[in-house]
Amino acid sequence: MTKSQSHQINVRVPADVVAELDELAERGHVTRMDMARQLLLEGIQQRKREHALRLVREGKASKSRAAELAGMTLWELMDWLQREATPTPYSLQAAVEDVRRLVAPLALTERHA
Repeated sequence: MTKSQSHQINVRVPADVVAELDELAERGHVTRMDMARQLLLEGIQQRKREHALRLVREGKASKSRAAELAGMTLWELMDWLQREATPTPYSLQAAVEDVRRLVAPLALTERHA
């Protein structure tokens, strides 16, 4: 991440959170700021995955769309759903949408060849 792409944010947290952050930073041999940044990025990724999982469970998104929202490949999402033992409704329409998303990059490649 370059300086032109980053922005500063300030967050107030309780003293016990700072102590835990310092402990994690020390164990990871990184600065408090680096640990806070890492935890923030991991938290954002987790929230994106939880949102995608909820949409799949509710039948509001296909697996390919959920993977896109979660910042994962379809295969990573499928593995994750299996590990989470997530029952998912999978309609014919959702399957067709998944196939279209998977095939679309191949069609673009053939046109430029």
